[in-house]
Amino acid sequence: MHHLDDALQVALRDLRNRAVGVVAELNGWLTAGPVPDDLLVDRVRSNLGRVVSHPKVIDVKVQDGFVTLSGPVLTHEHKALYRCVDAVRGVRGVDDRLELHDTAEQIPELQGGIPRRRIRPDILQTNWAPATRLIAGATGTTLAINALRHASPFTAVLGLAGSSLLLRALTNRPLTGAAGVAEGHHVEAIQSPRPGAETARQPASEERGEAIH
Repeated sequence: MHHLDDALQVALRDLRNRAVGVVAELNGWLTAGPVPDDLLVDRVRSNLGRVVSHPKVIDVKVQDGFVTLSGPVLTHEHKALYRCVDAVRGVRGVDDRLELHDTAEQIPELQGGIPRRRIRPDILQTNWAPATRLIAGATGTTLAINALRHASPFTAVLGLAGSSLLLRALTNRPLTGAAGVAEGHHVEAIQSPRPGAETARQPASEERGEAIH
């Protein structure tokens, strides 16, 4: 119960922080006015590192809310970069003047760096955040209880889905792992012992007598 209470407090705190962030973001969008160009440059640059492996080589210029991007960038990072900049609050448009390169060969500015991976929603990741586990567990519990109260094929399917969701939230592991089926573990067959060689010594047919001195 002590560990459960600690986990619940962590989940509630994480959920509260996320809610505050969402409210602040919505408030910013609803009350958004003209954003100074220098502030918009900082906002754009702070987001570049999330989608490209070499954010420092990208030149960012802003005039009246319109962003101009220039410099070398890898081709597979270009689309994510454009979408990221276009989604920055206060950006009115993006002028794309980037130089696309399929590989970093013969481009010193694009060599090295840290490759960026596409950020997946938390619900699709292996390790869920406390707030996600809390919401998923509450949803799964509701579906399971509803299936017990109202018996029908549809509610049975929902109850099964809810039970799986609850198990996933409690264990914070994929359902295959949560079910206790660990990959790489094999049940060893119990083999009967092989008949060993006879160890009993056969008695000698004749015993030697003691020497008479």
